[in-house]
Amino acid sequence: ALRRAALSSASCAAKSTNRVALRACASYSSINNTSSTPVSGTSYGWAAGAAGLAAAAVAASTTAYSTLAEAPPRFSIYDLPLGDKFPKEIPCFIEVARGSRNKYEWDDKIGFLRLDRVLHSAVFYPHNYGFYPQTLCGDGDPLDVLVLGEELVPGAIVDVRAVGYMVMEDEKGLDEKVLAVPTNDPRFDEYKTLRDVPEHLLREIAHFFETYKALEKKKWAKVGGWKGTEDTINLIETTHQAYKEAKAKANPTHRVGTHKTEKPKK
Repeated sequence: ALRRAALSSASCAAKSTNRVALRACASYSSINNTSSTPVSGTSYGWAAGAAGLAAAAVAASTTAYSTLAEAPPRFSIYDLPLGDKFPKEIPCFIEVARGSRNKYEWDDKIGFLRLDRVLHSAVFYPHNYGFYPQTLCGDGDPLDVLVLGEELVPGAIVDVRAVGYMVMEDEKGLDEKVLAVPTNDPRFDEYKTLRDVPEHLLREIAHFFETYKALEKKKWAKVGGWKGTEDTINLIETTHQAYKEAKAKANPTHRVGTHKTEKPKK
């Protein structure tokens, strides 16, 4: 019984160091103070071993916290490499799943998605929604992307092919919406240009963005027309260049390349 108790204390030490250290010490103390039941030297050894493991776990935990504190800055999703097929096929970061009313946005300070708001109107996102890394638009945010197809998990990286974009402006400035299809979904292999997208689907998207802020105070959205594939490629390249310039201005010791973040050669 003493062996089982000691082993249990040692196992818990790896999970919760401070708590187990106290329990192991208490267990060892109770063994010493037991007068009614003889205790062998081997049992003392097991109890002392458990206490030793708990103390070692505390030391390891302290070392781990020190290592984390000294770790280099984490990678930003905004700097995600754009791949060798840029700008025709590039990765997109998904923030909102198709059919959701929850507007999640990437919080680069903490490295997690944060719930920005629940849509105030009785509407939902008609398609998966996210952004292109390494892009910067007139509203100060990355270039937004709507991705057709099955519901995608927020936080996923999806390789997409742009087919067009919708002109849009809101209270923060120009806020274009690119329409894209996943490159790994064979159902969209024939979607090469905006002409391949059903006209009614384009009207649905425009109607959503015309109305989704209608009940929000001090917010508005104005939707324009649709632009074709060539204009969309130009928009992607322009916003990527804007991102590189802003990044270089903020951090002149580094420069952002087309496919990956690079350090200048010495």
